[in-house]
Amino acid sequence: MKQYYLALYISGALSSQALWANQTHNTHIKLDGRLDEALWQTARQFNRFYQVVPATLTEHTDKVHALVLSDQSGVYIGIINYQDEASRQKQFNIQDAFMQAEFNRIVVDFAGDGSGAYEFAVTLGGGTQDAVLTPQLTKDSDWDGDWQSAIFEAEDYWSTEVFIPWHTVSFYNPAHNADSEQGEIGVSIQLYDLSKNYIYANQKQTTSNSDFFLAMPKLASAIPSHSQLSFVPYFSHQQHFADQATDNSDVGFDLFYKPNHHQKLSVAVNPDFGQVDSDEVDINYSAVETLRSDKRPFFTQDIAVFNVQALQDTKLIHTRRIGAGSDDGSEFITPIDLATRFVHQGETLQVGAFAVKEKDLDSDAGKRFYAARAKYRQKHWQSGLLATYTDRPWLDRNALTMAWDSQYQSATWSFQGALLASQVEHVSEQTGNGASMQLGYQFSPNTSLEGRYLKLNKRFNNSDLGYSQRNNWQYSEAKLSHAINTQSHWLARIKHSLTVRYEADSEGLKLPARQAYLSQWLLANGGQVDFHIDRINGGWQDNIGRQSQAFEVPGNWETRVMYISPYIGKFSWAASFEYDQEGFEGSAQQYAVDLTWLPHPNWTLKFNNFYRTGDGWLVASDTDQVTQYERDFFVNKIQVSGLITDKLEFSSTLEWAVLEARSDQVFALQDHQRQLLNGVDTSFEDRRLSSQFKLRYRMGALSDLFLVYRRGATTGDRLPRSQIGSEAWLESAKQLWQAPMQDSVLLKVRYKF
Repeated sequence: MKQYYLALYISGALSSQALWANQTHNTHIKLDGRLDEALWQTARQFNRFYQVVPATLTEHTDKVHALVLSDQSGVYIGIINYQDEASRQKQFNIQDAFMQAEFNRIVVDFAGDGSGAYEFAVTLGGGTQDAVLTPQLTKDSDWDGDWQSAIFEAEDYWSTEVFIPWHTVSFYNPAHNADSEQGEIGVSIQLYDLSKNYIYANQKQTTSNSDFFLAMPKLASAIPSHSQLSFVPYFSHQQHFADQATDNSDVGFDLFYKPNHHQKLSVAVNPDFGQVDSDEVDINYSAVETLRSDKRPFFTQDIAVFNVQALQDTKLIHTRRIGAGSDDGSEFITPIDLATRFVHQGETLQVGAFAVKEKDLDSDAGKRFYAARAKYRQKHWQSGLLATYTDRPWLDRNALTMAWDSQYQSATWSFQGALLASQVEHVSEQTGNGASMQLGYQFSPNTSLEGRYLKLNKRFNNSDLGYSQRNNWQYSEAKLSHAINTQSHWLARIKHSLTVRYEADSEGLKLPARQAYLSQWLLANGGQVDFHIDRINGGWQDNIGRQSQAFEVPGNWETRVMYISPYIGKFSWAASFEYDQEGFEGSAQQYAVDLTWLPHPNWTLKFNNFYRTGDGWLVASDTDQVTQYERDFFVNKIQVSGLITDKLEFSSTLEWAVLEARSDQVFALQDHQRQLLNGVDTSFEDRRLSSQFKLRYRMGALSDLFLVYRRGATTGDRLPRSQIGSEAWLESAKQLWQAPMQDSVLLKVRYKF
């Protein structure tokens, strides 16, 4: 069979450097991974692949061959990976989970202009991942697309067949006024070789290079014009067994209408807020909010249109704000009455807008959210405006935020910048501003230099609809990365990075800042060794929490060593050790061990353990009061996932966390100075248990039947120091399981028409 494919390549009339101009086909390809239809002989061929990790850029013609063609339905991509049976690993992963198998990754820029792209990955084993790739080359894995894949195995190769319908995404098509015209799409194809951690691609750039989109192979393709209507209703029922919760049922739908490829109208009535997958256990005593993801289809579609890239996760739109807790505190999840969005993508102009109305509730505590976006783009640069407005009638509060962002890319230079502004009316008017800039230069595929700058003044506030780690902040960073590729029999690459930072508040008060050195050693057998050494400069801590005043903290050192074993075989593991100075004069040790067992190609078991102990943990225990704790923090996470039948998946997560904090020294803050308090004990314990057991029956894209059981509990109290740790950890976990605060079964079905 391998000889047949080689003959197929030779018979192609097009050279590997020529543009592919494929006629519109009416013949449907059977998606079975075999690539044996005669239609594949008309496809564009990619015979040359380059080693991009490590970035030696050596050319190979015996690693991967790829074929691409299209018909009226969409794009077909066939990939033949020449790996013999003994050297490849086959393993299934549930959607968007870590892929511990050989896999192919495909990036498709449907517009062909770098305005955004979509990533699709398929493992040898049938697992998949998909994500949105923004113009700034950042990735958002919350998006789930409508696409299909199949795998075929032979003795000396395995092949992937992928079909991506035109209607999967919105994109500009220069032929939208004609029935069928030529348009250009970009297609990047990769093979991940698990045995060595090598990556081979049909272009010399990866997403770490600023010119990834510019150098992407562009393919002339017949893109038919047609409209598309998708209706996705859902029904869910949650049965609670805990006394404090009541049963509930929900019904709603998402409606997507595309009059053509470059326009899309989305409407959602009572969209489902409750994600099937629970959030991870989060024990966070800092003043920085944990950033959560969002898997609701309405909010993950066309996400790149509204993206404004600002540093340190600063966002003007954080969709988890929508449908969250009500302003009067009566609802943990606020129902959404109606949500609507419209997107138009032209050749140079891209516009979008959405509006969401939460349920008013009895107290008028529901919120209203609005956003509008306009962006102008050319080949190397783009610039746009984003405005959001949030109305919170119960609080008598409204908030307006705006951003002007720009981006430039060339073969060596990249720039992203944004000017931010906020205006909040609540009792009085408060106006703030900010700026974010990132400049990068690519000396070579193995050497790059980046500079970053973020400034948010004291009155900047985007918390009504957006997310920021903090305001009143100046953050500057320079990072140099350099990799050395070797030909050693035991070492493949050494990569060094040096990061220098400076932080201050908006008035110039110097804050602690991390200076970091990282050395990564990629071993020839596929393993990896990392070594970190960081210096945290001393400065003023002004964001400890509880509205406490600033105080000085000394400089500290942190060191960390981590080893990651090769991913091949039935068992893999990773372990790290960290020794840190922390607090005023304390130290800490941190241990982490991650174990993965693959008893069958369809099943994966993971055991993750994290333990940190030390005597210098600083927490604001009250307003203008800081405690330095001796603490033990342990997290254990057990995950099981697998494929029961071709369409039935099982996954489970059991996560258990223990925090024991014994107060060592307690300080009052007066005039920014620390005053030791005697006889004050702020010791506490925090213990949490969360579990989820899920069955998912896949009926198609955005069509699933879920059955989920959840059980969990939390307990935490202030206790005298002498009583902290008096209860055995396993005994406390048993008690949390036996007295759950959450104990429910969820049945949910959604189906795309």
